[in-house]
Amino acid sequence: MNDTKLHLGIEAGDVLLKVALYDPSEKKILKAATLETGTSPLDDVPSFEAALQGWLAEDESIELGTVSLTVSSFRSIVRQVFVPPEATDISDFLRWYLRSIINTEVDSYFLDFQILNGDAKFGHTVLLIAMRRVWVDAIRKGFRNKRIAPKILEVDVISILNLLEVGFDLSSELQCVIKADVSGVMLMWASAKNLQALRCCSTLELVGKSREEAYMQLAHSIVEQIHLAADVNGASTTHIRLCGELASDILFVESLRSVASNYTLSLMDSFSNVKLPVDEQSVSHILSCAGAIGVALRGGNE
Repeated sequence: MNDTKLHLGIEAGDVLLKVALYDPSEKKILKAATLETGTSPLDDVPSFEAALQGWLAEDESIELGTVSLTVSSFRSIVRQVFVPPEATDISDFLRWYLRSIINTEVDSYFLDFQILNGDAKFGHTVLLIAMRRVWVDAIRKGFRNKRIAPKILEVDVISILNLLEVGFDLSSELQCVIKADVSGVMLMWASAKNLQALRCCSTLELVGKSREEAYMQLAHSIVEQIHLAADVNGASTTHIRLCGELASDILFVESLRSVASNYTLSLMDSFSNVKLPVDEQSVSHILSCAGAIGVALRGGNE
């Protein structure tokens, strides 16, 4: 291991952590893993910290530059919002919008946004991100070891966008990415400086079904969202990139391929501009850890 400070990316799942360690000098993912926590990392920060500490203790020579955390869109509120030109303050407009879609106080959420496109004359399209403030405060204040406490906090939509931009040189050509996790499926259509559509599929209805039946039903739901994105959002492309926990399950991948036979499906298990780890165990986690890798690359750009 050289003296370069490394960037740690973490994605908080329902009862697990996905982690990736990135070396910016070599542009390489050194390690990737999935860590069981037994409880929700956002609700149980001591277990979160203990799992992370144990994984990092495997190599005491690691010198961290940044620690960044990404959270599933299913654990936050993520919306594309058009802010009209007459709205003089984007933050105030988004607070008003958030107040209209929640049944609690706006201040119980931590609100952030990213401008996708537009200008002051014609208005802006922004990505609104709202996360429960209790979770944000727990992450910011709950770590006893400040060396491994996350300093960057975002949602997986932003992390996957960053992975596309850094890992693949995102161009003007529209890309579709499906992040399929057990907790839910996120679909996004993006090109350089543009997020054209964002959709999701719940996995709650799959509980109690066989894997074969559940995966086939989920595949049909995904293809339905792909068709809706084309009809409603004008987001149409024949090439789809697949990542997430379910992307490592060949039965799910083949189920999706059979239903989405009109599309070219490729796995996001390698990247044009980022090298992969050398150990097979880390490589086996690349698909699951796409969000963690994306936010680790974000740390490398800070």
